Amino acid sequence: MNKLKGILEQSGLSSKLVMLFAVLCFFVLILTPISSLISVSSLSAVEQMKLSQLFLSIGTFILPPFVLAYLCSKKPSAYLYLNDKMKWSDAGTIILFMLLIIPVVNLLGDLNQQLVLPKSFSGLENWMKLTEDKATRLEEKMLQVHSWYALFFNIVLIAVLPAIGEELFFRGALIRIFREWRGFQPAIWIVAFIFSAIHLQFYGFVPRLLLGAFFGYLLLWSGNLWLPILAHFINNVVAVIFYYLRFNGYKLPDIDSIGFGNTLWIGLLSGALGIFGILWLRSRFNRQLNNPGNL
Repeated sequence: MNKLKGILEQSGLSSKLVMLFAVLCFFVLILTPISSLISVSSLSAVEQMKLSQLFLSIGTFILPPFVLAYLCSKKPSAYLYLNDKMKWSDAGTIILFMLLIIPVVNLLGDLNQQLVLPKSFSGLENWMKLTEDKATRLEEKMLQVHSWYALFFNIVLIAVLPAIGEELFFRGALIRIFREWRGFQPAIWIVAFIFSAIHLQFYGFVPRLLLGAFFGYLLLWSGNLWLPILAHFINNVVAVIFYYLRFNGYKLPDIDSIGFGNTLWIGLLSGALGIFGILWLRSRFNRQLNNPGNL
């Protein structure tokens, strides 16, 4: 196995992309029979769906980046920007920032949903709406639980695994590959576009694109993938917890509707704080800006 370590270190963009997706397909093929067994089990349809997603999340997003890093570098952890520890002060800052920008993310999502395509694209628009509605119904079925242990499982499935897996795959592996082709900042936006498009939720495309870009810039500024992982986790876990509490009768506001409509002023204030926060984070993590070759 050691002979394979770093074997693709000098290979180009195409070779690394092909290898990454070949490894992804390999794990999907390995895990498909497991999903088939789950589908014929005595579990409910929602439980089957959750368990299948658990295995597929690991196989499609978590394992392939580690295999690629092993083949492309003598230091796989450094290749995926995982070699630095996360400071508690940095973690607290990121958590606070992600909570502050929730309203402006909602505002951007509301504006995104109001976009209307020309009549000539009505067929595409109808398909996009159907896809969006299907994804929304699927998410709601997964989130509708009553027990604390089911909430914990949802947090693992919807917040922990996507935060780790998607950041490893997109900000870790793909940004590493594309930055060798066009540089770090173009790679951030290329990967953010892919990240948003792959979710197939078109009426949330813009806020997801901008969040993906922010995660990429956070990696650029800090050189530490753990910070985008934490930011991604906070973005997801807040929604999971609020949905659980509201579904189980707790009198809380709908967090997804804060920032537009009657609370537009909160969204605008959140946007102003978000811009200030991004500039502040950029200056806080200026080590990589001054010496980006360390990344």
